[in-house]
Amino acid sequence: MKKAITVILLAIMTMSIVTFFPNVTSAGAETHGTWIRMNGNIMNWTFTNGTSTRTFGWIVANAAIVNDSGTIKEWAMVHAAWSDIMRAYPMDQHPLGGYGINDSVIVKGGNFSYSFSFYTAKLTDLKDLDFNKTETGHDFYLQGLWNVSEITETINITWTDSWSPPLSQWNRLINITTTETPVVINANGTLVADWKPVVTPWGGQWPGLRGVGTFALSIDGVGTLSGYAARGFTWLSPLNICDLGDATGTPRGKVDIYDLVKVAQHFGEVPGFQNYDPSLDVNGDGKIDIGDLTTIAANIQG
Repeated sequence: MKKAITVILLAIMTMSIVTFFPNVTSAGAETHGTWIRMNGNIMNWTFTNGTSTRTFGWIVANAAIVNDSGTIKEWAMVHAAWSDIMRAYPMDQHPLGGYGINDSVIVKGGNFSYSFSFYTAKLTDLKDLDFNKTETGHDFYLQGLWNVSEITETINITWTDSWSPPLSQWNRLINITTTETPVVINANGTLVADWKPVVTPWGGQWPGLRGVGTFALSIDGVGTLSGYAARGFTWLSPLNICDLGDATGTPRGKVDIYDLVKVAQHFGEVPGFQNYDPSLDVNGDGKIDIGDLTTIAANIQG
């Protein structure tokens, strides 16, 4: 793993990289505002005909409302991935192992392939954003245009034994082919969420921190996705989306090599992988790849 991370980091150093998201503040300006990060678990999908199904998936939202010297700026980046196939990886019992989720992975030398289908949603155009419960009835309200696609992956895994002295070194090679089918393009949709405040041991509330709550994402032509908002952070200082946070997901207030290494350790993973972490997909394209690494590298603070 260390060798793979080193190769990836060297590749980043040879590339031209730029930030991909707008700067919502201006240097030297009198700026204040609110930044929110939400990580949620998608658990139910209600279709447009009113029927529903259990599902599993993730939604990651970063948003800000900033007063920049009297000019109000709103910014948000939201992406979601979900599937109604409840057994993610491997989906069925594999001849090399039982029903344990890691059985097919740990049997070295056992080559296999499988397919996995899921959906992605991404905010393409923000129309309205509000963090004021008295205005919308919700702690978090976002309305805009969304793209939704169905993605089918065929994942081929092969094992090779390089016999690198002094010890044998097994290498897992992964090849992924992807087919993407648009479901809706620039469809109207609304995301709402509400969080319960976290109570301190002495009976007060932790400033800026919200506990487990609920969310609902409704998109025309798709239906409504709902579940639990696993974390909701509210900040009164700029929050960089490349700040992936500590072990609990709490932002650390800076972007550095630790964020880069965190993504490198999950390089190449997509929905359907056991350890896929959507919060590491910072550009929201449904995979953890060189685009995420270069984005974080461009935002490392000295």
